[in-house]
Amino acid sequence: MESRATMFCLLNSLDVNRGGMTKAALLQANLFAELGYETYILTFNFNPRYNTIIQQLIKQGKIDKRIKLLNMFESLSLTNRSTLQQKEIETIKRIEEFNAVLDKRAGFNAYRVYENGLYTTYINYDKENKVSFLDYFNEQRYRTKREEYDEYGYLRKVAYMDFELNKPRQMIYFDDKGQAYLSVWSNPKNGKTNRVNHFNSNGALLSVHTNELDLKTKWVESIIKDYDYPVLVCDARTSDPVMMNVKLEKAIKIWRLHSNHVKPPYNVDGEIGVKIAPTLEAIDELDVALLLTESQKVDLEERFGKKDNIRVIPHYMKDFAFSSFKKADNLAVIISRFSTLKRIDHSIKAFKKVVNRIPKAKLEIWGLGNEEPNLRKLIKELDLQNHVFLKGYTNDPGKLYQKALFSVVTSKSEGFSLGILESMSNGSPMISYDINYGPRDLIINEETGFIIENGNIDQLSEKMIWMFENKKAALNMGKNAVKDMKERFNEQQYIDKWVDTIETAVKNKKAKLGVYAYK
Repeated sequence: MESRATMFCLLNSLDVNRGGMTKAALLQANLFAELGYETYILTFNFNPRYNTIIQQLIKQGKIDKRIKLLNMFESLSLTNRSTLQQKEIETIKRIEEFNAVLDKRAGFNAYRVYENGLYTTYINYDKENKVSFLDYFNEQRYRTKREEYDEYGYLRKVAYMDFELNKPRQMIYFDDKGQAYLSVWSNPKNGKTNRVNHFNSNGALLSVHTNELDLKTKWVESIIKDYDYPVLVCDARTSDPVMMNVKLEKAIKIWRLHSNHVKPPYNVDGEIGVKIAPTLEAIDELDVALLLTESQKVDLEERFGKKDNIRVIPHYMKDFAFSSFKKADNLAVIISRFSTLKRIDHSIKAFKKVVNRIPKAKLEIWGLGNEEPNLRKLIKELDLQNHVFLKGYTNDPGKLYQKALFSVVTSKSEGFSLGILESMSNGSPMISYDINYGPRDLIINEETGFIIENGNIDQLSEKMIWMFENKKAALNMGKNAVKDMKERFNEQQYIDKWVDTIETAVKNKKAKLGVYAYK
């Protein structure tokens, strides 16, 4: 019997609270596992709390237990987390023995340490009061080094700092026995790595790399080399250079784009994005280039010509709302990352006009991001504290959409907008700016929601008011949306397209190299 393809999903990192791209990538990996493909998720970042993050994601049902999760630093350290026992770090007790003074930093689980008046150490603890990192300072108050600890109390990394720039010059990574397995030399002016030394468990030098990309590539190749049909699927632009740098001829490369391919202001003929351009320029080297919408495929082929390896696989929904919805009174919802790209301030400004007309109207905005202080300030300036609420991160967007009369998207640009799909699949019609890409592929204007002029805040407020004042029609839009999403973005169509894509890619690779190239 012929071997099946083995799926290797490349992501730079994983964390508990992440946005649409990571969510889509995990749904995709879970589906591969459900379909019987041996599936790996490969990550490349250093995080001393990696094990805790993975356990939380599995517990929340975001990662299928059949998926094998490999992190480059965890793998190179040869540490088996399941065998580790909690190690006590009695930092405060040790400092107190030296008659040091502890100064609790207001608002942080952290202390400044003074020894006979001299500031020597900064200690940071996590939410469970375990040591996270220690910073050390010299007599001139320059930071000399940082020690980072894992959740078990083991020292995992020491960064030696450039005094003037306060940036790392050399970073040493340790296994659970205290043996260094990597040392990384870095240029503190630009953060670029110029040498990576890889050591074995006895401290002998195994290899030297001139940059991190070379190390990452060699690590990936060491994992996939023994598989007949290794299929690399890259969703994260930070991992694109790794996939493109893999030299194994039998490796099948599938690139999946989740965003607009052009820079702001996102004109169709605009300049290609910096992180996207290198891969698009080498698009013929890819076995498959996957897009999320037919609209983007048309635009790309107008610039790069027709390509046999360009395919479209949109997102899908596994669960859909029932045909009847219990809606909260006068409630609209936005679930989004708080960034300037999402233009959430437009919805807040529009809502000022809404409440002037409908005093009981409320808008819940769920998410996280660096724009939160600005959004809070705007809400206060517009005196909307009793109408617009920033609610934090949610792990259950479906429940929120089901109670909302409608939802809103005001982004400058999207690759698909998973939020539109989730909203309409849960009976919440959408009001969206007419942007690339997603709204025109997902929303049937005036049937399942409204597509309005990009950036038109007055039109946005008018459609919000219409939704609130025509609740019966809005509910019907929600029902139409669920029906339409079920027909066009269901799990089966997603499965069929992915299976065909994988099988075709393997078939083409075998034809190109010859079947014996896999033996």
